[in-house]
Amino acid sequence: MSVANARVTRARRLARCPASLLAAGILAGGVLAGATVPAAKAASLKAPVSASLRAVESSAEDILDAALAGERGEVVAKAASLKAAANGPAAAALARSGLSSAKVGQLKQRANRVAQLAARGSFTDVALAANAVSQLMPDFYGRFQDPVPAPVLKLDYLDREALLHSLARQPVQVATTVKELERTWVRLRPAVIAAGAAKEAAAYGRHVVALNRLEAGQKNVQAEADRGLNLVDQLEQVFSQ
Repeated sequence: MSVANARVTRARRLARCPASLLAAGILAGGVLAGATVPAAKAASLKAPVSASLRAVESSAEDILDAALAGERGEVVAKAASLKAAANGPAAAALARSGLSSAKVGQLKQRANRVAQLAARGSFTDVALAANAVSQLMPDFYGRFQDPVPAPVLKLDYLDREALLHSLARQPVQVATTVKELERTWVRLRPAVIAAGAAKEAAAYGRHVVALNRLEAGQKNVQAEADRGLNLVDQLEQVFSQ
C-alpha cells in the first residue's frame, strides 16, 4: 500500500515559544474547556509536555509514514522504540501527571499492538494501529502545559483516520470519522477566530464541508484528508507563534 505524495503525519516538533502559553491557556481554559479557575493560573500549575511523550507521538506518526511507504524495516525499528517509550518513561510521566492507571494501560496496549503487527501485519493495519496511539494524544497533552489546544491534535488524528479508512476501503468508518471531525471543528472554531485566524478558520471550514460531500470510498477523500492535514499545520502555527 502506498499513497503517492501523501503527507499524512504532522509530528509536533515545533519549537513552541513560551510567549504563546498564556494566550493558548486562556483559550483552552475559557473558550474550549470551560475551566472554573483562571486559565493563566491553571496553565501555570501544569508541567511542560515531557520529552518522552513527544517521542511517543513522533514515533507513532513516523511508523504511519513508514507503513504507507512500505518500509518494513523502518516500521519494525520505530515500533520497538514506540513500545519502549510507551511502556517506560512516557508511562511514568503520565502517571506523575495524575492520569489513571487504566488510561496509562491503554497507551501501553496500543503501543504493544503496533509492535506485534510491525514485522508481519499488513501495512494498512500497522498504520491504523499507529494512529490509534495518536488518538490518545489530545487527552494526554491536555494534562500538560502546551500552547496548541487539544482539539487541534484531535483534528490531526481524525484527518489521518479518514484517509486511512478510505485506503482500507471502509466507507462506514470514513463517514463516522468525518462526523466526529465536524463536531470537533465546531468546538474549536471559536478559539481559532478569537486567536485572530479567521482566514485559517474559513479554510478549515471549507475542508469539513468538502469531506462531508465526498463519497466515503473515493480517492477524493484521501486527497481532501491530506489537504486537511496541511490546514491543521496552519492551525498549529496560529497557537504556536
